[in-house]
Amino acid sequence: MRGQNLREVKVADLHKAKKRLSGYLNPTPVTSSELLNIFLGGKVYMKLENLQPACSYKIRGAINKCLSLKEEFGDDVSIITASSGNHGLACAYASKLLDMKSKVYVPVSTPQIKKDNIRALGATLVEIGETYDSSFISACEEAENSAELNYVHPVSDVDVVAAQGTIGLEILDQIEDVEQVIIPLGGGGLSSGIAFAIKNLKPGVNIISVMPESSDVYVKSREAGKLVTIENPHSIADAVVRRCGEEYLFPYIEKYVDEIRTVSEDSMMEAIKAAAVYGKVVLEAAGAMPLAAVLEDKTLLNKKTVLICSGGNIDEKLFKECLNK
Repeated sequence: MRGQNLREVKVADLHKAKKRLSGYLNPTPVTSSELLNIFLGGKVYMKLENLQPACSYKIRGAINKCLSLKEEFGDDVSIITASSGNHGLACAYASKLLDMKSKVYVPVSTPQIKKDNIRALGATLVEIGETYDSSFISACEEAENSAELNYVHPVSDVDVVAAQGTIGLEILDQIEDVEQVIIPLGGGGLSSGIAFAIKNLKPGVNIISVMPESSDVYVKSREAGKLVTIENPHSIADAVVRRCGEEYLFPYIEKYVDEIRTVSEDSMMEAIKAAAVYGKVVLEAAGAMPLAAVLEDKTLLNKKTVLICSGGNIDEKLFKECLNK
């Protein structure tokens, strides 16, 4: 597909992405909330990717990919993508920032705040299908029939994975004695990138990825030793709901992620509330999954742990429901 690059990720790609992004993004902070630590009964560090432009780590991959496309095809580049929300928002932001045209396909179930913000940033929004997979198929069909549109894949692309890997580089600079990193897992770009970066530079760090119990395709795939498809995945963590995993990313997850855990919907809601009440941090459900994993298993506090707070684009109704829980 025009624009997509499925070359193997190399450590040099991480540093190239870091250099590209340095002109547009600042490293996100790693913080530790005393009140949240008291609530948990142990200390955790939070990598606040929810503070990025567009309120999600996805902006890293979107900007890096768009800059890569400009380098390859020139300044007059147009992009198309499919997203459950955050990637589309990031692509809309990146295309506005870099003066590019963009078109974003999203499922109709995408939270209204994400759809409104994508439109506000100037992207053409197409709502189609009940799931991300349906939107993805439609976007790919248009991309394949176009001589101008470049597809920006949300996860399966060397430039996207390398950009997410810059989070790992930042963590190693910010918390030199980190022992464990817990990462949300949906399509796999974030987990692959961070795990690849950290395991190549500090292999002793334990990497845990977290999925919803009701959308656990990589858990099932790891058990089967191959990619599988699950039926009717669902979760309040709409950003990570997937029927199938990514062929490009599965080898990275298998090689670099030590453990994949699942968390319940109730735990995600409790984590959203705890982050807001005690940490004063607003997280969407996917971004709260690492904290939910800690709530379900306090032995994770035995290591010096960084939680990847991947995004804060939470629907207002769900946020209120969590706070009132």
